[in-house]
Amino acid sequence: MGGDAPTQKFQRRTVLVKQHLQVKYALVVFAAVVFTAMIVGGDVYYTMARFVKETDPSLMPLLSDAMRMDLVKLVIFLGIMGIVTLFVSHRWAGPIYRFERSAEIVSTGDLTHRVSLRTGDDLMELQDEFNAMITSLQRLVQKDRTLVERLQVRLDEALKRLPETAGAADLERLKGELRELKDELKHATSAFKV
Repeated sequence: MGGDAPTQKFQRRTVLVKQHLQVKYALVVFAAVVFTAMIVGGDVYYTMARFVKETDPSLMPLLSDAMRMDLVKLVIFLGIMGIVTLFVSHRWAGPIYRFERSAEIVSTGDLTHRVSLRTGDDLMELQDEFNAMITSLQRLVQKDRTLVERLQVRLDEALKRLPETAGAADLERLKGELRELKDELKHATSAFKV
C-alpha cells in the first residue's frame, strides 16, 4: 500500500466492517424512525378517531382495520429501513476502518503508506488530508535524516584527521569542530513537538 495508489472501484464483501459502530448507527436511526412514526401515527390516528366518533361512529371498525394495516406496513417499512441503514452505514464505516488500519501502519514508522479509499467512498477529503500529513512528516524526517548523515560524514572526516599523536593545537581544533557538530545535532528532529 505504499505510494500514491489510485482510488479503486470494488465492492466490500463484508457489510458489517465495523460491527459495533454500524449497529449503533442503525439502532439510533431505527429508534428515531420508530419514535417519529409513533408520534405522527398516534397523532393522525387520534385526530381521525375523534373526527370519526363525532361524525359517524359506525366507521370506527374500519378505522381500527386501517390502523392494523398501517402497523403491518410500518413493521415491513422498519425492516427495509434497517437493512438500508446497514448498507448506508457501510459507506462510511469502511473508510473509517481503512483509516484505523492506516494509522496503525504509519504509527510503526512506515511513512511510505498512503490511505486509498474506494471510488465513491465518503471521507475522500479526509483521505487527502491524511495523505498530505504523511507526506509532510516524510519530508521532515528526510530532512533530519539528511542532516544526521551529513554530520556522520563530518565526524568520520574529523576522526580521520586526528593524528595518532595529536598536539594541543590539533586537539583544540577538533574540540571546536565537535562543538559545532553538537550544535548542529540540536536541529535534528527540531520540527517535531515531543
